[in-house]
Amino acid sequence: MHPFGPPIEMPKAFKKKRGNVTRMVTKGNLLWGSAAYRLWFVSDTSDVCAVSLRTLVVPLLALQLSGSQFVAGVIVAIESTIMMVLLPFGGTLADRWNRRHMMIALGVLGAGLSIAATVCLVAERLNTWSFALIIALFAVVNGLLGTSNDAILKSIVPMENFAKAQAIREGREACVELSGGAVAGFLYKLTQWCPFLVSAVLYLTSAVTALALPQSTGTRHRHADTATNEASFLKQFAEGWVWAMSQRVFLAAMVMGAAVNVACVGVVVGLQITLADQGVDPVLIGVVSTVSGVGALIGSALSGRLVDGVPTGKLIIGALSLFTISLVLLLVSTAYPVVLVSQGMAGLAFPALNAALLGFIYGKTPEDLQGRASAVFETTVGLLGALTPALAGYLLQTRGGFFSVAALALACAIVGLAIAVCSPIRGIPKPELWGNIML
Repeated sequence: MHPFGPPIEMPKAFKKKRGNVTRMVTKGNLLWGSAAYRLWFVSDTSDVCAVSLRTLVVPLLALQLSGSQFVAGVIVAIESTIMMVLLPFGGTLADRWNRRHMMIALGVLGAGLSIAATVCLVAERLNTWSFALIIALFAVVNGLLGTSNDAILKSIVPMENFAKAQAIREGREACVELSGGAVAGFLYKLTQWCPFLVSAVLYLTSAVTALALPQSTGTRHRHADTATNEASFLKQFAEGWVWAMSQRVFLAAMVMGAAVNVACVGVVVGLQITLADQGVDPVLIGVVSTVSGVGALIGSALSGRLVDGVPTGKLIIGALSLFTISLVLLLVSTAYPVVLVSQGMAGLAFPALNAALLGFIYGKTPEDLQGRASAVFETTVGLLGALTPALAGYLLQTRGGFFSVAALALACAIVGLAIAVCSPIRGIPKPELWGNIML
């Protein structure tokens, strides 16, 4: 379940070059007719699948290695916190460096770390500390290079196909979530190192397909000397934050997103650790993600029509209301069927929320600020969520147990809903009227 997926923003027109041939990609050209888009989609999907495998395996393996719910939560928090702290720098790099090269490096380094984890597990040399180090390195790589996958898309897809690209991405996320949890649980049940081996293959696939992208894709301008580069980097880094903080809707969305993200991360990690500690089969733990993915898949199918037919602000409020109701169920009962229903409802809510909110925010963001705006938003939204796994691990060891985690999540969801109702977010109109209002 992903409360806020990666952003998309494209220029109004894009010239696609191959050799000496230049043609305009327009609305009449389907996304799948573009070879560059197909290569990007395979590369990005491979990366997303690799991350999906790790998302389930990390808390399970951390709990098994340490024997502590709190330590398991801390290790999850280490990964997410490091990544969130580095995202603003990664976003600035994505606005300055060759994004295609960054995608290739992301795949190669991800494969290397996955192979290292596999070898350590096979040799039975992995302990809590070495596992935490590998996870921290994963976070460094994703934090500095991960924004390139999103930022490069504006060089591939025209503005006319913006909504189409967003709907495809939401559907892709739903499909990955639909299968990722169960597949990760099955692989982990076979042997602890199997998910990391598969992850290595996925990362290599991502690197190879990124390498096949046209060399001109994602090319950035180079500055004359190192001193100018350093000064310009710091200036651009600051400009991204100053711009974001000056946009009323963008600012409201960041605060709202931070609250909702804490709720989402707390419940997901809390459920995974709780079920693992209770001795629930890893495959059944993965099925929870699968059910959430089913909800997200249905939500993705509906989101295309909802985004066009319902005012954006009202759609955001409706999606957050559904998510809040799903958390109320977990306060009533944590029986496995109730957990499945709750996560299915939550999965149903987020595709429309992502398509509406992120579509508006990044559709209104200037092209030259795309990488930095993405990094600022994801960092602000994700930083508190990054620390939440450690808090969830601590709460799970208190007398309240998972009830305390669910209560915290519900409180944060209510705060997010209140912000959406009381802020300029409520007044965002339908997409065809976005050009008439300010971000």
